[in-house]
Amino acid sequence: MTYSLSGNYDGGSSNVFRLTIKKFDQSAGSFSGEFHYLLTSISEPVSGHYHLYGDGRDETVLWFETSGGSWRWEADYVNGSPSFKKWTAKRTSSTGDIETEFLKETA
Repeated sequence: MTYSLSGNYDGGSSNVFRLTIKKFDQSAGSFSGEFHYLLTSISEPVSGHYHLYGDGRDETVLWFETSGGSWRWEADYVNGSPSFKKWTAKRTSSTGDIETEFLKETA
């Protein structure tokens, strides 16, 4: 079964970050899109990887790089299936690490 990763994900204090996933390939575990940092109006293309862990961990892990650092996101499964509605995210950077949540926009 294919689970759509495409969409807009807003996060950070006052939603200062947005990840827009435009393309994904579940079999390859890859995605591409844009990452926006609203405080500086920086928007940059990103590509990354993700994996669906249904082996007892029951979570999806997504990782990618931006000019601001390395990101790792985790989303728990809901009722035994991947859910991309709510993510816990951590950015590691030489300017300081942050932890925040991202939520997928709903139509």
